Amino acid sequence: MASTLGLKVRRGEGEIFRRRLVEMGAFDRRRKIRSEGEDLYMPILELSREAKEELSSLGEFDLVEAEFLVEAPKETVEELLGRKASFEVVGDIAILDGPDREAAAAILAVHRNVRAVISPLTAVEGEYRTRRFRCVAGEARTTTVHKEHGLRYRIDLERAYFTPRLGTERLRVANLVRPGEAAFDMFSGVGPFALLISKRGAKVVAVDKNPEAVRLLRENACLNRINDIVILEADAADLAEQFANQADRVIMNLPHSARDFLWAAMRIAKDGGVVHYYAIAPEDDLFGRDTAFVEEAASASGVKAEILRRGVVRSYAPHEYNIVIDFAVHKPDKAEEAPEAGPGP
Repeated sequence: MASTLGLKVRRGEGEIFRRRLVEMGAFDRRRKIRSEGEDLYMPILELSREAKEELSSLGEFDLVEAEFLVEAPKETVEELLGRKASFEVVGDIAILDGPDREAAAAILAVHRNVRAVISPLTAVEGEYRTRRFRCVAGEARTTTVHKEHGLRYRIDLERAYFTPRLGTERLRVANLVRPGEAAFDMFSGVGPFALLISKRGAKVVAVDKNPEAVRLLRENACLNRINDIVILEADAADLAEQFANQADRVIMNLPHSARDFLWAAMRIAKDGGVVHYYAIAPEDDLFGRDTAFVEEAASASGVKAEILRRGVVRSYAPHEYNIVIDFAVHKPDKAEEAPEAGPGP
């Protein structure tokens, strides 16, 4: 075993740290993670000050010198291809950025669990945020079963939006959940936030207006034996009054237009309730614009928004990032005194 730089974390927080290290390019893939009692030791590369600050937002950790077993070298898609290929894997389907048949063949050769390689024909489009795909190699289909954090999800990539790149963020939010709290997922899709949070003991209301997403969400609840969840096919804004002042936690994972629903989220949240707001922001103004949106919506709703956390979830496009702002909603002593805000002009 070789002694090198490592990250010491609690076993229960290991996966969220591992995923973030991989995303940051700071996980040392040449070495194996090891455990000792209730702690995990992760082999890492040098961390910048910014990287350390980002990791601090996930939980407690220690930088240590530790001994790690060296992994047997494995051929990667990049090594086989001789160049980089951008793709993500959902279940047994690889989604490749373009119709690159050479890259598709390399993916099938390296990732033996992948049975189909597809590429988008369109960008995310329409009211239901879906894409159309072409088959590049392997089986011609868009349906699969994806495993994440111990749960399984039936997915049809052409009928309901899903990305595995939010897996770390979903786990971060789930780790904040307290048993018995009430959570409202405004744009639930096939259920990756809602079902994981439900497994942590929350009483969840999951809403989506896409009938296919709701159908898959119901199937996924059954697949994972989750019965104590309310699933509704609706526009979340139309439910703001029905669920006013009921949620300890509100999830707003609709990054291109969540700002239009801030008033509804603030109405649904209890006094002191936490909202997880997602947006797409330019790299030269990661948080300023959307912080202003939150504060303006709070003012219009007669409540106060206390910013708890602002973070980058993932890169989205050149010079654009998927961000999150967590904020607490503080209401007047009598919630009914707050003005009944609605959509902005």
